[in-house]
Amino acid sequence: MVVAEPTAFTKATACAHLYETLTPAPAFIFVAGNDRTDEDVFKWANGLEKDEKVKSVVTVNVGVRRTEARRYVPGTQAILGILRILATRGGGLRPMGNNQGNILAGRH
Repeated sequence: MVVAEPTAFTKATACAHLYETLTPAPAFIFVAGNDRTDEDVFKWANGLEKDEKVKSVVTVNVGVRRTEARRYVPGTQAILGILRILATRGGGLRPMGNNQGNILAGRH
């Protein structure tokens, strides 16, 4: 199999661009993905926590495989359950403006 992907723009560069537009920076980032194209986002997000730019980062891979994500779940239903918990119990979660894309960020 041959996979052709753009080199200048990736999911991680898109996330980094959106992250730079957030003021103030979020205290929490949740990233979930299910294929190898998500690996650069997992690595980028984990780096934000390591560099102490974000207080808490959760990276989750859907399925068991070698990954940059720190956690995994068996299937997409588990991700939906996590999102429901964050939405109902995530005290610091607030809706974002329409101009900030389809991302979920918690601000404290």
